[in-house]
Amino acid sequence: MSVLDQLKDYRVVKVVLPLQDGGQQLIDGVAKTTTSPQFEITFLPDQLKADLLNQADFCQVSFDVAGSTKSIRAKITSVLSDAKLQLEMVESFAHVQKRANFRVDADLSVSYWVLSEENPLVKSIQTSVNISGGGLRLPVEKKLRDGTEIGLEIVFDAPEARVVECVATVVRTFEMVHGGMEAALKFVDLGEENEDTIVAYCLAEQRKQLRLKVKVMGAGEGDS
Repeated sequence: MSVLDQLKDYRVVKVVLPLQDGGQQLIDGVAKTTTSPQFEITFLPDQLKADLLNQADFCQVSFDVAGSTKSIRAKITSVLSDAKLQLEMVESFAHVQKRANFRVDADLSVSYWVLSEENPLVKSIQTSVNISGGGLRLPVEKKLRDGTEIGLEIVFDAPEARVVECVATVVRTFEMVHGGMEAALKFVDLGEENEDTIVAYCLAEQRKQLRLKVKVMGAGEGDS
């Protein structure tokens, strides 16, 4: 079965689009196969930077199906509108995603501090973070050395209100295309209860993607 068969019905996908300045735009959309190997992706209004796209480069589209992440390497063949692209699949691949490693972007209340500092300063995150049962990616003010231990307090509001306090180690710190820095952290001795809380939240967030699908389809119908 071709991976495009999974897109015969509209499906929420994550897309990494190449930009003319060498950067990338990460954006959610709704994909549907038209005539294989071609498919379309529709985005929410005012999100797609269509005039900044590098159509000579490849983009990557990914989505989850029954515990497996499907990825498509594709070329942009046409900008159909300011909220819709037509693409052509070049190749595809898949890998099984562990339950603990299912990742979502989420607006969470997160505080962190460097445990080795004598008087650690607690910093609070005001923007979206990327989280799974295995780790966290979050914006930081400065580069952190790999292996640095970080204290974390994460506040969840779904599926029930919980606060997780734990320790994580820095895997790497990297510069973002839009400026600023992010650190990838790996949880240390998270504990089964805390891991269950995080995974339950990630699954609840996954279900919210259905709302994005409905909004995008509604916007698309309004434009036609």
